[in-house]
Amino acid sequence: MSLQFITGDGSCDHEKAVLDIACDWLAKDHNEVFFLVPNYNKFEREQEILSQLKHRQEKKDFSTIRGQVYSFNRLAWYFLQDSENISGQTISDTGSAMIMRKVLLTLSDKLIIFRGEINKEGFIAKLLELYKEFQLGNITVDTLGFLPSSQETTKAKDFELKMYEIRLIFTAYEKELAKRNLQIEQPISMLTNFLAASDLQDTAQLNQKLFIVTGFSNFSMQEQELLKVLFDKSHVCIDLYVDSVHTDSDALDLFFDPKQTYHLLKNFAQNQQSHVLFDKKAPLLNNVSTSYLELERCFRQTNHGRYEQAGALSDHVEIWKAENPEEELRQVATEIRRLVSHSFNKGEKPLYYRDIQLLTLNPDLYYSFIPSIFAELDIPFYLDEDRQMKQHPLVEFIQALFALDNYYYRTSDVFRFLRTELYIPKQLQEDTQDWQKARDKYRWIVDITENQALAHNFHGADWTREQDWRLFNFDFEKEVLMETENTEVLTNRLRNNFRKDIVSFFTSLKAADTTKEAIIIFYQFLQKIGVEQQLIYWREQEIVWGNLEQARDHEQTWASLMDLLDELVEIYGEDPFDFDLFKEILSSGLENLTFGKVPTAIDQVQINPLDLTRPLQAKVTFAIGLDETSFPRTVENKSLISTEERQQLNENLQPGQYLKDQAEETIRKEPFVAYNMLLSASEKLYLSYPKNADSKQNIKMSSYLARILNWTDLTLQDRCSLDLSCDPYHYVGSYKSLIRQLNSLYRQAQEEKNALSGKWQSLKDLLLMSDYRSLATKVFESQVHRNVPVNLSPELAEQLYGKNIYSSISQIETFYDYQYDYFLKFGLGLKEREIYGLNSAMTGEIFHEALDNFLKAVFQDDLSLTQMSEEQRQLLIDRVLKNIFGQERYAFMEKNARMSFIRYRLGKTVQHVSWGLKKQAEKTQLTPVQTEVLFGEIAGNQGIPGLEIPLSNGGKLYLRGKIDRVDTTTIDGKPWLAVMDYKSSAHQFDITDSYYGLAMQLLTYLDIALKDAVELIGKKDVSGAGAYYFHVYDPILDPKKASEKERLKQYKLDGLFADDPEVFEAFDETLNKSEHSLVFPIQKDKNEQIKGSVRSKEKFYTIEEMNTLMAHNRKKLKEAAEKILSGEIKMNPSYKMKDKRRATQYSPFRSISLFDPMLEENDYHRIHSLSKEEIMERLKEEKDD
Repeated sequence: MSLQFITGDGSCDHEKAVLDIACDWLAKDHNEVFFLVPNYNKFEREQEILSQLKHRQEKKDFSTIRGQVYSFNRLAWYFLQDSENISGQTISDTGSAMIMRKVLLTLSDKLIIFRGEINKEGFIAKLLELYKEFQLGNITVDTLGFLPSSQETTKAKDFELKMYEIRLIFTAYEKELAKRNLQIEQPISMLTNFLAASDLQDTAQLNQKLFIVTGFSNFSMQEQELLKVLFDKSHVCIDLYVDSVHTDSDALDLFFDPKQTYHLLKNFAQNQQSHVLFDKKAPLLNNVSTSYLELERCFRQTNHGRYEQAGALSDHVEIWKAENPEEELRQVATEIRRLVSHSFNKGEKPLYYRDIQLLTLNPDLYYSFIPSIFAELDIPFYLDEDRQMKQHPLVEFIQALFALDNYYYRTSDVFRFLRTELYIPKQLQEDTQDWQKARDKYRWIVDITENQALAHNFHGADWTREQDWRLFNFDFEKEVLMETENTEVLTNRLRNNFRKDIVSFFTSLKAADTTKEAIIIFYQFLQKIGVEQQLIYWREQEIVWGNLEQARDHEQTWASLMDLLDELVEIYGEDPFDFDLFKEILSSGLENLTFGKVPTAIDQVQINPLDLTRPLQAKVTFAIGLDETSFPRTVENKSLISTEERQQLNENLQPGQYLKDQAEETIRKEPFVAYNMLLSASEKLYLSYPKNADSKQNIKMSSYLARILNWTDLTLQDRCSLDLSCDPYHYVGSYKSLIRQLNSLYRQAQEEKNALSGKWQSLKDLLLMSDYRSLATKVFESQVHRNVPVNLSPELAEQLYGKNIYSSISQIETFYDYQYDYFLKFGLGLKEREIYGLNSAMTGEIFHEALDNFLKAVFQDDLSLTQMSEEQRQLLIDRVLKNIFGQERYAFMEKNARMSFIRYRLGKTVQHVSWGLKKQAEKTQLTPVQTEVLFGEIAGNQGIPGLEIPLSNGGKLYLRGKIDRVDTTTIDGKPWLAVMDYKSSAHQFDITDSYYGLAMQLLTYLDIALKDAVELIGKKDVSGAGAYYFHVYDPILDPKKASEKERLKQYKLDGLFADDPEVFEAFDETLNKSEHSLVFPIQKDKNEQIKGSVRSKEKFYTIEEMNTLMAHNRKKLKEAAEKILSGEIKMNPSYKMKDKRRATQYSPFRSISLFDPMLEENDYHRIHSLSKEEIMERLKEEKDD
């Protein structure tokens, strides 16, 4: 039969030439035409070709039966659909991977080079990819067995061994396929063999069929073999873009690939004595602008380094430089809107969205921006992208399900599984007939259960055992046991359903004998818990909402899972059940699958891969991301066979066999890809690149763009980001986008202290008269929005806090540290999610309780700290710790080895601290008389009155708290009293903090103790010896080198101390001349005078100074309460200039307050350090005022 070529470069009308030949052929009755096009644009080309063919035929009853468009694969199925050549089942990629995995496990002991790769991620995929390459290259497994042996070099030996192992693997793979009557989809080879073995009658009169091949520049070996048979038994016409077929070509020739294809196929035809017709030269294009033809000539001739511009290009081509990819896309989208709207407004030939295409080689960079930007400008689009199934909830459900078993019910895995919402316990669904309400209730229960699981560290066996969870919630701040009964019921209800459904499933699954039995159990499990029904409901909901693509996603994912299970049965069905293999296959089986796409037929911008474009594909083309690193591309060979090994293999293959080097071919074809891209638009072409992208700065344009600019009079347009100087013409595309643009310009105007131009102001006026007025008004509020909280009214504040304020001192300190945090925490009652573990509040409670019980035990046993023996102290503290850790609220400390160790360390700390207390008692006259003194009311327990401060609203501030310890002594008949505050971290008394209300505890405790001294120590007219911090910790010292003095020094007291020589003697009775006290910050000089240490002078205060400080402290307490009830809420986090400590550092509510010091309205309350003298002087002046 015959072979004919249509030739011509990009200035020729190939479409007309193809249709002319088709129409001439169809003019004869019974003749048929089959157009063969690339698979990636088959749908699009089918529409175009058949539409033009119908127009050419000028028949109303035109039928596509005699003129059909196929890809090579679809052509094969067309001819083979009724034949017996399609035998057995076609296996999917996932099924292929299963068989390959099984083959590798069987052959592992026989492999040397690939043995270490078997379990590596991606190895099986690379093997299968290589197998497909062999198929496309017509390379059979047997071929590898006939490669000549070469033992000359180590590299040659390695190559020979690699080929041997590949042959070994592929041979076993094919045997496994044959054993199961399965086949890898090879329709082209099957069609070739079918046609080659058939006579004319069997092939249904092939001589009346014309095969027109268009859209290709080269063919795979399989496609070449099929073409040989076709032009041997039928008629073939191949359309190729070539400038000349009579000149020699080299790898740098723009048309290298099509020329090579031309000569290769022509030689085949001549060798097999097919009739080779004269080439048909495609006519010149007559429906494009001269600028289009000029651009074609420019790129074709500059490829040889010669060109003289003969016509203008500016009306056809624009080249842009944008600030970044996002701005580049915004400019493109705006131009698309402008082009479409102007074509309609001017009454010209309308330009539709479907006439426009967007091309890129960098989908990872651009595709994430497209949906939001195009939606903002109301541009419909079709994204030609494969979407992977791995993001679908069903895939997440399966992976999370098996993660439960892999990691034995980790908390994160359990809630990852529950939140797929493909498992909702039937019991919860039966509670209500409304599915939506059942789902919302389920979400609420899951949230509550997660909170409790995190707080109690429920994981592992906690989810599998029958015993119900016991919840224990003790509020260490309020010292009350919280009610948990209802929460227990809810969480245990979910947990029990989970245990019965999920845990029992794994038990049944692991008991399966064969893979088929396991798959039946798995399928029944999915049905039982309602996974399919849930997916059906989701699908129906998406249909109701008009989201047909999402509805199809649910169908496809479930169908893919069923196909996967079918293939599992086919491949592993009767094998002994391997649970680990089963988990691996199901967990990864759907992950790499993609959703099938439905080609678009509506008015949408087409977004396509740049390397698959073709001449005259659209009226308008936008090619983006054309920078030097993206185009031309640099491709790396990542396959199992290197470029050098491919060359070596090809040298030893038979005619008709060839293994391509995809990386080398891609690089070689880049100029031809660029050529097609430049000719892809019939009316207008836009080429652009970003000068900055991600971390890359000052990116250069593609060499192809530079080439066009260098050889022509085109200029580069700098499409800068929007600023006040920009003309709206290039930026405004829709009312919706205008809202964002005006908002951005307003901020710039504020920063530059400038005003919007008249054009932008006019656009704003139009916007506010449009349908988008409401949205615009709401957004524009941000222009005057200030991140400043609004004060409450006094009435609302009183409703929130009450007429009386009941507060701890630390709460008042929080108010002065950061008012907004106080409002959130104590006004609105917000709190952080509780996480299992020992926090500072728990640690403090343990220390306080231990030391309180220790001292009370000393009092009860009528012992003395100074006289008790070490053995007595040890026994006493052991008894105390045993009682404390035996309480239910500390039961969590026995849950694991880590918490047990922490409990042990806490016990050791208390042991050492009790030793420190005993040693301190041996040196000072001050004696503990009260411990954990309650004032105010806590958890229903009433203590001493404490402070009750009248407020202007008629209410009072009632302070509550506990004084950790009260010590007393009598000097010359005069009673003295001191208070002590235990701290689990180092604290020092800072008079600046005290002055500003950031540290009020010591002064408040001392004030209350002195006020209620009669109740505490039974004496009047008591003077204050001070208020001290005692650091409760286990100092890190070398036990071999640290002396007793060094150990005791670690517990030295800090705070504020009475500056009175009488008291100094009582502070430390054991001081020797020229010695510093190990307990108090005092020293005895060489004259045996006791005085405060030089470095601690700001810690000593006279009785009068202490009274002044306590009066100021009361004033601050009242001031805070008055502000709270007035409704004042300031965003004023403190910032201590001395140590750079910021209140926002420790705030758990940063995501709510959104405090930003860069905002003009947000600023810190800066605390500058003041000396004792400065503060006392200020307080004196305030008193005088």
